[in-house]
Amino acid sequence: MPDALERNSTPVVAGTTNTAIDSVKTGSTARLGKPWIVSENLLQFLGTWENGVMNGKNFAHQVVTNGFILKVYKDSRSLPTVGCGHLVVAADKLKVGGKISEERAKELLKSDLATAEGAVNKNIKVPMHQYEYDALVSLTFNCGVNGASKLFDAVNKGKYELIPATIEKFRTGGGNEARRESEAELFKTGVYDASH
Repeated sequence: MPDALERNSTPVVAGTTNTAIDSVKTGSTARLGKPWIVSENLLQFLGTWENGVMNGKNFAHQVVTNGFILKVYKDSRSLPTVGCGHLVVAADKLKVGGKISEERAKELLKSDLATAEGAVNKNIKVPMHQYEYDALVSLTFNCGVNGASKLFDAVNKGKYELIPATIEKFRTGGGNEARRESEAELFKTGVYDASH
């Protein structure tokens, strides 16, 4: 399957400036057009944010492997959970203490991200770098679709350089300041650093 860069290598914009010969100018950008899909880097970034560490034991003494908890456990509300905060449902056919592969953990996370991804793909009207898209999906996943709608409006203005500052201030009342800083840095530089 081709990656996003291979699928979207054609110019995003072309237009006529006037009716004179040779007036059509073709422009391109390294930013990609739709449809966007989350990267593997984002899955590990989210796993680290949700589970506390990339590898080793987290704050709840769960073993984390590449950002994912592969053994089904009961969360702080006594709900069966696995992977990257995935709440186990009957269709998952998993029980507390059972184990899953890292690949299944990624599949569950991708499924859990579907609403956030759909919202970003539906509402963003300007081209983006992969890492900009990933940053918006991370924030939307954490804040919810309704919570991210004002951010979508800001991004659609096309003033990309202003977005990191907007992300840093976005819904941080609940102690999410470090996560917003990390998402802002991701949007700005493409560095997937979820250490905290």
